[in-house]
Amino acid sequence: MTVLDLRAVSTAVFGSGANGRIRLTGWDAAIRGGLSTTRRVGVVSLTPGAGASTVAHQLTRAIAGRRSEPVLAVDVSTGATGLAARLAAAPVPPDETRAAARTTAEALSGLSEQDGVVALRPRDADDAVGAWLGEAAPIARFFDVAITDFGPRHPLVDLAACAALCDIVCLVSDARRAAAEHARSVVGAVRGLPESPSVVLALVDHGREGDGVARAFATGADHTVVPIPFDAGLAAGGRARRSATHLAVVRLAAAVVGATGRSE
Repeated sequence: MTVLDLRAVSTAVFGSGANGRIRLTGWDAAIRGGLSTTRRVGVVSLTPGAGASTVAHQLTRAIAGRRSEPVLAVDVSTGATGLAARLAAAPVPPDETRAAARTTAEALSGLSEQDGVVALRPRDADDAVGAWLGEAAPIARFFDVAITDFGPRHPLVDLAACAALCDIVCLVSDARRAAAEHARSVVGAVRGLPESPSVVLALVDHGREGDGVARAFATGADHTVVPIPFDAGLAAGGRARRSATHLAVVRLAAAVVGATGRSE
């Protein structure tokens, strides 16, 4: 994602109000800010087609475009259209140098950086947790931000195990009420895990029904809720076409990078 002219976007979305520019400037600063430890962000959905890979891709581009150090993008999702495919990154076999990495150079063995992103798609990702622990865990500490596309995960099967690997879980759902209610119902359980990950709820407007549900869900919530507007440009891994979509992605990126990594 190209770094945006914050003044132009704030004018397009908020009008000429100074408050809009202040909010955008704050979000941009949160993304660029220093981090004491690696920020491990997991993007996950409860159902296929909710948009987890799309959101993971947009987050990766937005964060990589604003930070001086590369972002690690890990894809352990199911199917062939996950984060790695959107980054045009091929699966890679295990690497003994990466597995025992003690330096950044060793962590990059067999991997390449493009546009501020180092993509890792384990060749065998059928076991998402095992693949992450075997391939991503040994090198994640060499990056300020590591974003993992876990794809769809079932609350009764492997959602908790995937969430436990993260500091921040970005839970992606269709913005229509039934799907959003389902996603909201598991937020407390994820936050209650022993690892205490923070949770950000991203509601994607697939049905062109606006962000009314997201606004209702955000009222009184003790976790961040970000509506992602309908945008035809996001289909098949494309670029957002609407200013409102760019704004939402920046806001979401600020939420996951600036989160404490613990439930608040």
